[in-house]
Amino acid sequence: MTRHPQHDAILQLLNDGQNNREIARQLHVAVRTVAAIRRDAGLPPTPRSAWTRKPHPQADTIRALLGEGHTDVEIRRRTGADVGTIARMRKAGGYGPATITRPRGRRTHRMDAQIREQLKQGLSAQAVARILGVDRAAVRRIRDELGLPPRPAQPLSLEEKWEQRAQPVEGGHRVWTGGRVGRSRTPVMAYRGKAYTAASIAFRLRTGRDPVGQVKAECGLQQCVAPEHVEDEPGRMRLREQLRHLLGMGERPQECAHGHDQAEHGRLLPGGVAYCQACQAQRRTVSKESS
Repeated sequence: MTRHPQHDAILQLLNDGQNNREIARQLHVAVRTVAAIRRDAGLPPTPRSAWTRKPHPQADTIRALLGEGHTDVEIRRRTGADVGTIARMRKAGGYGPATITRPRGRRTHRMDAQIREQLKQGLSAQAVARILGVDRAAVRRIRDELGLPPRPAQPLSLEEKWEQRAQPVEGGHRVWTGGRVGRSRTPVMAYRGKAYTAASIAFRLRTGRDPVGQVKAECGLQQCVAPEHVEDEPGRMRLREQLRHLLGMGERPQECAHGHDQAEHGRLLPGGVAYCQACQAQRRTVSKESS
């Protein structure tokens, strides 16, 4: 049988106690060739305890960070090395436990920014929790972090507190200087543990009753809270029906083009133009599904 050109070199490394894979790497030969020469020579496999590991590409950086006292997790974050590799290097190098550690703290609340904003506007923890739908204990913790004292008992009436925050401006309008929530920045006010929209309070001040549906300004100034300028849903429909008749637009159809009852689904735009709320909702659904 023809001897391998590197037979003697392979045999020498085998006798030195190196494993098949390492010899194959050094001499650029197949692992099975080394294994065959080991078998022919009657040499036992090299014990795993004698295997030598190839140094990690960032071994020097890892050793430096270990020497500085960083944790295995932090070193993994900086170098991308496996935690097991770092732990072995820590043990082999006798570096001991990490000395640079970060204290375990609470995770940032998912609505931390919104909670802080509401608290800075003067709302109580109970009111913020109710408005944002979060746990009251979390709000109190964030309030303590901000160094804000608990809100004292409210000495003002609901109407007096609203009056302080509804700033009169030119044209008989009122702009809200208090808290706001949501993407639309809806004006809100907390009072004795409950949250109210500023427009709904304005509506009660004018009419003496609770509104039906959503209250909005009909004066043209977005989010105006003047009592004379806000209407609930029936009031808006009544005003827009009157405008529609004044403009000669006639009665609204009993059904839309798709057969929806307009007594239930019919709505009017500020200019008196009629539209179907059911059709509008269907178009939104189709648009979402296609996007």
